[in-house]
Amino acid sequence: MSEPILKVKRLAYVRVAAPDRTRAEAFLLDFGLRIAARTEAATYLRGTDAESHCYVLTEGPSDVLAIAFEAADEADLEAIARAPGASAVEKLDEPGGGLVVRLRDPNGLRVEIVHGQAALDPIEAAPSHAYNMNGDSPRRGPLPGIRPGASHVRRIGHLVLESPDPAGLHAWYESHFGLRKSDEVHMPDGRTQMRFAHVDRGDEYVDHHAVGFQYALDESVRVQHIAFEVGNFDDLMAGHQHLKAKRRKPIWGVGRHRYGGQIYDYWANPWGVIHEHWTDTDLVNTSSVATDSRFEDLEEYWGPPPRPAFIVARWNLKAIRNLASLLLARFRSARSASRSAAHSSSR
Repeated sequence: MSEPILKVKRLAYVRVAAPDRTRAEAFLLDFGLRIAARTEAATYLRGTDAESHCYVLTEGPSDVLAIAFEAADEADLEAIARAPGASAVEKLDEPGGGLVVRLRDPNGLRVEIVHGQAALDPIEAAPSHAYNMNGDSPRRGPLPGIRPGASHVRRIGHLVLESPDPAGLHAWYESHFGLRKSDEVHMPDGRTQMRFAHVDRGDEYVDHHAVGFQYALDESVRVQHIAFEVGNFDDLMAGHQHLKAKRRKPIWGVGRHRYGGQIYDYWANPWGVIHEHWTDTDLVNTSSVATDSRFEDLEEYWGPPPRPAFIVARWNLKAIRNLASLLLARFRSARSASRSAAHSSSR
């Protein structure tokens, strides 16, 4: 394909609305984000890394209002400002400042491309330690201070966009922002079930995906979940216990994903917007080779099955039909594998 308009550096932040800003703030603090600034219009939350805020909370009907990527320089902003439907380069009138260009993706979601936001001072991260395992014992003495309480969110890492045409949606993000395919999962009829895409920083290793493009079983469009890196496995589990004690709504986890490799734990805010904790992701670069697989053959490394709220946002006849098709394909694949194994053992 031709060169993209620009190659974004990273996923920068999301804008999320909630009907009750105070309740939403309480959830996000339990989740492990920290308040960086608060204005009459919005609350700006951050992780421990020395980047800008990664979450902008406003009051209104529950929804993800916008997603944002960071551009490498002002020239990239000027280039994307020439794209059809894009705004001019404008000053970002909010904490952190900087410049922004706004446009909408084919689903109608607002995408902001930013540059020049002021960095924040880093704050204390989660304590870390070496592991004594597999006969190797680098750690001496007791564990460093693993404390009960919320996880230490480091940064926003990725999100997943659902639509009836994930491959087409990815093509738009690739041509505009340079998001390259990492891996893909196909449905029984060959269409894309999930395509993972990473930012293109050449030989530099980056997260396995900044955006996942997923087929929506109900054939609607939504930001399916927002994902944040936490300090380490112990930090993730401490946060899991904290959210459980606070009676927050679990959605899926704890487990380890097959694609991306990260240890995951999903929770919903009071209005059902799904937020993920993750740690220990795979890294890729421009030399990495993308793979393709069938949905019916895909299994996570370990972990429980997801709850229905993770799989389907809205139950309708399309969702039931599509889910039944996927489950039938998985059943047939498992039965075929079982027969093959039985035949091999009898030889």
